[in-house]
Amino acid sequence: MAGGLTAMAAAPTRAQAEKILRVAVGGFPSERGNAFANIQTPSIIVLSALFDGLTRLAPDGTVLPWLATSWTQRDTLTWRFSLRPDVRFSNGRPCDAAAVVGTVAYLTGPGPATEGVRRDSGFLNGAVVIDPLTVEIKTAIPVPMFARYAAVLPIVDPEAWRAMGPEQFALTPVGTGPFVAESWSPARIVLRANSTAWRRPAIDGVEFLHLPDTPPRIAGLQSGRIDVAYQLAPEDFATIADAGGRIITLRDGTATNVIFLFGGGRATPLADVRVRRALNLAVDRARIVDQLLGGQTTLSSQPTVAAAFGFDPTIEPFPFDPDGARALLREAGYADGFAMTLETSSFGTNGSAVVQQIADDWSRVGVKAEIRTKPVIAYLGDFVQGRFKADALTLQWGAYPTLDAIQMTNISSCRKPYPWYCDPAIQPTVDAAWVETDPAKALALRRQVMRHYRDQAPGLFLYESVAFIGVSARTHGFNSAFGLVNFDEVTLT
Repeated sequence: MAGGLTAMAAAPTRAQAEKILRVAVGGFPSERGNAFANIQTPSIIVLSALFDGLTRLAPDGTVLPWLATSWTQRDTLTWRFSLRPDVRFSNGRPCDAAAVVGTVAYLTGPGPATEGVRRDSGFLNGAVVIDPLTVEIKTAIPVPMFARYAAVLPIVDPEAWRAMGPEQFALTPVGTGPFVAESWSPARIVLRANSTAWRRPAIDGVEFLHLPDTPPRIAGLQSGRIDVAYQLAPEDFATIADAGGRIITLRDGTATNVIFLFGGGRATPLADVRVRRALNLAVDRARIVDQLLGGQTTLSSQPTVAAAFGFDPTIEPFPFDPDGARALLREAGYADGFAMTLETSSFGTNGSAVVQQIADDWSRVGVKAEIRTKPVIAYLGDFVQGRFKADALTLQWGAYPTLDAIQMTNISSCRKPYPWYCDPAIQPTVDAAWVETDPAKALALRRQVMRHYRDQAPGLFLYESVAFIGVSARTHGFNSAFGLVNFDEVTLT
C-alpha cells in the first residue's frame, strides 16, 4: 500500500500543469497493454483508453457504430464492414481494411490459448480486403450476433504487433484509442493524449493508481488527489457525497446466482425441481439488494440481464414466500428440511454478507447450508474441470462480452465440457438459438431458453451484478458501460 500512497501523493504536481484524470483501482492488468489477453475488469478499464472495436455496446445493449460505420451479413458465414475514414493508429499508420485483416489473421493463427479475445472469437475463419475502407470477415460457423462480438475485437496495428511481439507491444501498445501508454509500473500506469485519435480527448492524460485497499481510495477522493475510485461499497456512499462527489453504478453484463448441483445421478434433494423452487422462494432478495447493495440493482428472473438480447420482460422473479417454500419442501418429502453445502469465493460487492444472508433465509425454512470458502484460482479450476464436491456454488450468469442472453449456455448447459447442468430437453432449442439468423426467430428461441431455466430453477436467481465507482466533483462525463469507458468524453474543472 505504501507504493500506492507514494504515487497518489505525487499526482497533484503534474495535474497543476496538465489536466490529468487520476483513477484508483484495486488491481492492475497483469498483461499490461496486450489487447488480446483479457477483456475483463480491471484490464478492460485500461484497454478501453487504448483500443477500439469495430462496434461498441451501449448501456441498453444496442450495438453502435465505432471503427465501423455500418455492416451487413452477406451470407451465413460472411460479414462486410464499412470502416470509418481517416482513422489512424497512435504511430500514424492508417487503421484500414488491411489492419482488420491483420488482426483477424493473428487471432486465427497459432497463439496462446489463454488469450481471452482468442477464446471468445474462436469462430473466426479469416478476413479479406474489399477496398481500403471495406473488409469482409469470415466465420467457420454461423454467428448471427457477430456485430456484438465485434465490440470486443480490438483492432491493433498488425505491423507493430509483428515487429514488437506481444511482450514489447504490451509495454508500448499501438491502437486507435484516445490515449497512448507513456509508462507502466507496479504502482502507476500513465497514459497521455493520442494526438492522432479520431476521438480526441479533452484532457491531457490519465493516471491509474494501484491502491488495493479501499480506505486509501476513499481518502484520495476526499482530499482531491483522486478523481475516480473503483470498487466502493454502499457504506461508502455518504462519505463520497460529503466530499462533494457522486457514485456511478456499474453493471457488467452478468447476474449473480447460486447454482445447484444435482446432475449425473447425484443423490440429493436438489434433484427435485420443487426443492429448487422452494430455495428460490425462501430468499428475501429484495432485502439483500436494499441492505447490502444500496438498492442500486434489480432482481433477476432468468439467467441473463435486462440489457441482453433475448431477455424476456414477461418473466417475473420468484417472490419472497417462506410459507410457499415450506409447502413445496413438504410436498417433496422434506418437511424437516435437509443439510447442504454452499461453496463460494470472493465475488461482487459485499459477497460474503450476501452468502450469509442466503444461508440465514434458507435456515428459516429448515435447510441448513454450510458455507465453504475457497481461493478464487482453486474455485475456478474446479468449476472448469467439473470437480463439484459441494451442493451449490456461487456463479454469475454471463451475457458479457456480447450482451447476448444465449452466451450463458457456454458454461451453463450441455455445451460446456464437464457441465454442471445439462438438460437434453432444452438443448436442441439452445443449439438452434446459436445459429438462427432471423432476428425475430432468434429472439423467440432465446426467450424459450430463458423461460425453461426459470421454470426448472437450476440455480438461485439473485440480482444483476453491480459495482460502484466514486467520482470527484471536478470530474464530468465519466461513465462506464459494461467495463468500457469513453475517456474522450471526460472533462475536468
